[in-house]
Amino acid sequence: MAKSADKMVVLEVDTVDQIFNSFDSNPFSELATAALGEAALERVVTRLQFQPLQDWDNAQLVVRLPPDQVTPDLQERLSVAIDRYCQARIEQNDLQVKLGRRQHAIGMVAVTVLVLAVMAIAYLLFNTVWAGAGQTVEYLVAASISVFAWVILWDPLEALVFDWAPPARENRALGHIMDMDVVVEIRS
Repeated sequence: MAKSADKMVVLEVDTVDQIFNSFDSNPFSELATAALGEAALERVVTRLQFQPLQDWDNAQLVVRLPPDQVTPDLQERLSVAIDRYCQARIEQNDLQVKLGRRQHAIGMVAVTVLVLAVMAIAYLLFNTVWAGAGQTVEYLVAASISVFAWVILWDPLEALVFDWAPPARENRALGHIMDMDVVVEIRS
């Protein structure tokens, strides 16, 4: 029984290496990956993040190669290699997220301490040196500290809240690729 086109992801490459490795771009090639010079699997991961398959059951990753590149055991070896590559990328993404969270949490603590120190210094100055300053000066200093705090806290907070999303999306696509049946076809 033939698979419907909406359950197939097709990689057309000239060599098996082009599935995993970037190479020099060749705009004269009819293959999109060759024209861009990017690894074919990277292109698939990006495409699946943007437009995932609607139904992943029995989905296939079809690799089309020239006849001289196809060997009898290629389909099994390629399936294992793709799984190994996807698993390594998932692990790398997970480590990247953990490292980023640690670094940004430390940064968040550091800038929070800095903001609190600036606020404490301002409070001390207003109760001692600037005790007779007008209300306008107090408002200007308070507004300046507020802007300073917002600006300095923004980057680590944004990173803690949002930096995990792109690797998680990529991991979801890589997990789906690992679940797909790999089929090697001879390109005509």
